[in-house]
Amino acid sequence: MMSFTLMILQLLALLAIAPLFDGIARKLRAKYQARHGVPIMQTYYDMYKLISRGRVMPTHANPLYKYVPFILVATSAAMFCALPIMYAGTESIGYSDVFVLLYLGAFFKFVYSAAAVDSANPFAGVSASRETMLGVYVEPIIMLSLCVVVFSFGTSSMPEIKNFINEGGYVKPSIVVAGIAFLWAMYVETGRKPYDLAEAEQELQEGLLSEYSGRDLALIQTSLLLKQFSMLGFFLLLFIPSCGNAVFDLVLFIALAGALYILAIFIDNFSPRYKMISSLKTNVLTPTLIAALGAVLYILGV
Repeated sequence: MMSFTLMILQLLALLAIAPLFDGIARKLRAKYQARHGVPIMQTYYDMYKLISRGRVMPTHANPLYKYVPFILVATSAAMFCALPIMYAGTESIGYSDVFVLLYLGAFFKFVYSAAAVDSANPFAGVSASRETMLGVYVEPIIMLSLCVVVFSFGTSSMPEIKNFINEGGYVKPSIVVAGIAFLWAMYVETGRKPYDLAEAEQELQEGLLSEYSGRDLALIQTSLLLKQFSMLGFFLLLFIPSCGNAVFDLVLFIALAGALYILAIFIDNFSPRYKMISSLKTNVLTPTLIAALGAVLYILGV
């Protein structure tokens, strides 16, 4: 019961503060582009405006289409709750597991892409195929990195891994190398430029979100924000130590995840968008080799 309460508290804390980090990132991006930019509270204003509007659906869409925003919010919320930010020191809970988070992430991507295809919008369909293709390139890196962590600590339970990390387990060379590759993969999973191929505004007009509006769009944008912080949190929980105090760990986590989210604009703002096949293959090669090196170091016992 205590773990469930702490899960809800950490989720509510993120929902309250995440739009602020998004507003700060949007403001800094505008400054680097010599624009005035929006107020840092703009994301809150946008969400409120969208929620107050009605919903519009394609007439030929599957009846399940209207439930997709709720499914995505529930899935992304479940992903964040699976991160043992506040409850690692409480009773053991099987839900907080590396594989649970992976399955939830895969389910989120499947529903997100399937809904885009179901809308019959050509831009959304192309975006769905790109989203799936990115997963094909990135998931092997994620699995290699996680294998190093799981095999090194002998468990896939995230609270147990977090406790091992707090005891200094993160200083092993194999885990450090795997963490570098994993951080790259988590950045790609956040859908930031130059890996925002599925949401390329200049060519696909918001891609997968083309047919969503009103409160449906607000729900999906909330789910994407939750997913982005879940991916950043996945890295932080597996590779960065914490202090063991529930409240302080939450504050530290939000500060670190928010800092990573904001600092990503330096990559986001100055990186050109890649070509779909040739450039993407080249850029995936390096982190793949790094993840493989981590696996080799683990096999060698380093």
